[in-house]
Amino acid sequence: MGGTRQSTVSVVKVESAVYDEIDFKAVLEKSLTNLEENDIEIPKDGLAFVKPNVVMGASARSSVTTEPTLISSLIGLLMERGVRRVYVGDSPASYLKSDETFRESGMLDAITQAGGEFVDIDDPSERVSIPLPGSDLLESISVPRKALDSDHIINFGKLKTHKIDGLTCCVKNWVGLIPQDLRLQYHQSRLAKLVSELHKALPETLCLADAVIVGEGDGPDLSLPKYLGLVLASNDPVGLDSIAAELLGINRNDLGFAWTAHLDGVGEIERNRIRVIGPDISEVQIRVEKPVRVLYNRFPCNVVLGGLCDGCFTWFLGPAVAWERDGTWDRIRKNVGRPTFMLGFNAVDINFEKHLQEGPYFVIGDCTPVKYQNHPKTIFIRGCCPGPAIPETILSACKAD
Repeated sequence: MGGTRQSTVSVVKVESAVYDEIDFKAVLEKSLTNLEENDIEIPKDGLAFVKPNVVMGASARSSVTTEPTLISSLIGLLMERGVRRVYVGDSPASYLKSDETFRESGMLDAITQAGGEFVDIDDPSERVSIPLPGSDLLESISVPRKALDSDHIINFGKLKTHKIDGLTCCVKNWVGLIPQDLRLQYHQSRLAKLVSELHKALPETLCLADAVIVGEGDGPDLSLPKYLGLVLASNDPVGLDSIAAELLGINRNDLGFAWTAHLDGVGEIERNRIRVIGPDISEVQIRVEKPVRVLYNRFPCNVVLGGLCDGCFTWFLGPAVAWERDGTWDRIRKNVGRPTFMLGFNAVDINFEKHLQEGPYFVIGDCTPVKYQNHPKTIFIRGCCPGPAIPETILSACKAD
């Protein structure tokens, strides 16, 4: 772990299993006290920037976003301790609008009623470029101005499974600080390294995690809720994620983002080097369903795969699962028959002519073989990664939007 401080993780269980009866401020106060009693300073002055997880306009009860009452409670506790102003901001997924997702999730009202200030960190005027010394990827990166100008940065993640990593909580929460276009460009095996470098450029003073209702299955945006009833707090995002994995029955060796950050000197991942305050993990842990990372024969379509990065995989799988839940696949089948989707740099379709006759043929991503991209009967979705253009083009061509 970078520096000399010991990695410490507080685990506090809520007193009620009835969500509406939970005293979020009390459990958060206990979390902060646990850290203070173990020589970890909690902000008591200056300016603070809080980064929750508001990936979309969904509720915390659905396992997708950080509980707004936890954020409002944190704002109140920080101000009671002497923090002068508390800014709160996040950038959602899929080019969604930050102000809309904050309003739909209930986060905007919670912030303003507690005396905090919402910041639209996707607004160019709210961003500033900083250097990334020693980076293997970029010389500089745009970051939220209020985060850079604040005396304290607080990471408040949501614990849930993730399709391209074991879970998402505090380490991966820094993805939301990356500009949306750059995030899309690096949504491959490079993203974990960029996130790690951003943690070093914008280190958090404090890490917290909403693990009251956690997400299982096809996270982060399509996870299903499961009750755990905990709030986690730490001085180390990697250490917190490591304990979070244990709480969900996930092997910490499956945490690509956390391991990348650990090996970059950001935090501690080894269990015997992390001090845990609170109940014995074995007494409160559960086991969650992990995402199913399979495309073949899963949906009513043909899939032709080559070497495939996490970007196109995630941007195809996520919408495909959503369409399975909301009936979109039925409309696609009724409108156009059985579509085919090609992804990956060395994909080869030995049944190409047959697939063309069954329905529209989508060739996804710049890395796919040029002969398929240029074929007059295919629909080429350009980009690396094309991101939201993938579902948008498919729905439009299949007349299902």
